[in-house]
Amino acid sequence: MGRDERLLRGVADRETARLRDGTLPWSRWLDQAVVHGRRHDYTGILLIGAQWRGAADVRSYEEWRSAGRQVRKGETGIRVLGRTGAPRAVFDVTQTEGLPLPAPGPPPPGAGRHVAALTANVPDRVVRRVEADSIAFLVASWLGLEPAMPAFPDRAFWAGPSLGDRILRTARRVHGRASGSSRDGITADAERFFRTSLDASWVPAYLAERGFPAGVQARWRIGYAPAGRRVLTEHLRTRGHPDDAIVAAGLARRDQAGRLRDTFRDRAVFAIRTVDGAVAGFIGRRRDDAPGPKYLNGPDTSLFHKGELLYGLHEARDRLAAGARPVVVEGPLDAIAVTLAGPTEYAAVATCGLALTSAQLGALADTADLDRAGILVALDGDPAGRSGAVRAWERLAGLGGPVELAALPVGRDPADVLRADGRTALLQALRGRAPLLDAAVDAALARAGGTLGTPEERLTAIRAASGLIASRPAEAARQVVRIASRTDVPPALVTEILLETASP
Repeated sequence: MGRDERLLRGVADRETARLRDGTLPWSRWLDQAVVHGRRHDYTGILLIGAQWRGAADVRSYEEWRSAGRQVRKGETGIRVLGRTGAPRAVFDVTQTEGLPLPAPGPPPPGAGRHVAALTANVPDRVVRRVEADSIAFLVASWLGLEPAMPAFPDRAFWAGPSLGDRILRTARRVHGRASGSSRDGITADAERFFRTSLDASWVPAYLAERGFPAGVQARWRIGYAPAGRRVLTEHLRTRGHPDDAIVAAGLARRDQAGRLRDTFRDRAVFAIRTVDGAVAGFIGRRRDDAPGPKYLNGPDTSLFHKGELLYGLHEARDRLAAGARPVVVEGPLDAIAVTLAGPTEYAAVATCGLALTSAQLGALADTADLDRAGILVALDGDPAGRSGAVRAWERLAGLGGPVELAALPVGRDPADVLRADGRTALLQALRGRAPLLDAAVDAALARAGGTLGTPEERLTAIRAASGLIASRPAEAARQVVRIASRTDVPPALVTEILLETASP
């Protein structure tokens, strides 16, 4: 963890402590969440409030460009933690210039019913009541209903990322339904357009050649974004969607002249859904020989937060409920491939190119019993994929269930294995798993110990690995034997260093 990340986490921890001891009221965080909660997580809201309490609309440099505005030169950003945990800069609207932002519209008819339903029949236990009242207040505020602030206990002992992010996730889903921006809204119209454009494109033959026949393409509702600059935009305009709504949904961006350009062009398109099935956003995959990133995520919007959603989670909910084991993969085709290989044994979800975030893990935990089933990580079998799997360990170490790494061939992801060797080979790779802690310990030894050629290097390496092992005491004995073999240090001495590192 770098110095900037430690500093920001320290600020967030201090603000959480102030909420818990009553120095800051929970209503203060909620007021800030009304302003920033559709784009930022619990920790981000704390950090924005600590640095610029009067900020009105905070977005990244790229998000402002998509909205047709530019951050003025010389402006100092507000420092927050990105979805992967790394520090990043965001900017308030007062630090930008360019096209005017659309004014909020009136509350949709019947919006109040969605809010009232949230607080009905909720058990009168403090945290459940706090959660329901907080969600209702946020949704009502985002709909423009100007609700009264609920009464909360003086000390917000519940304050923290776990409950705070769950409140935000639920509030966004309910707001999407109440405002009409999710199901049967603009994203649903876009998905239908992408699907009707599929047959005349290169995508069906390409996917069939990779092992995803027409029936699979239909079940997963795969589509195609035409190559023209404004093909989707023109279609959505004919459906009555204004330009501001098209941009706000992440389906187009404004160029410097203010004209719209489709976000996805000449790409296979996969819809990313909320847990209840609403289309939140899209990810597009280019042709193998085309320029640009392999996968292109849509920008963050009020409904689509890349660091909170997992591709395939909605589709996997029934299999997870029936006991299938969660598998974390990188891309949409990997998720589909794993499902084809083990339709009852595994249920795959894709991070869509991001490192696994705590919010994504929380969304998965809301659907699956991770302390029973654990998680299988099946990222690419290349160095980048292995590095991503090791980073995932930081999020997964605290789970009660087994946390394991699939035995994918070097340089291949699950979709590659399916294409080259078929479903049986992929299933064997998934079943040939090993504890993810093995990979994390090996990486720590290599990173901290250099060549392990001197006693000092070996000692440094063992101490670095011991910090990881302390989080999974049940696996300590096995890891001591592995480390002793790797470093040529007696197991008794490795155990002594482990105990020393784990002691307060």
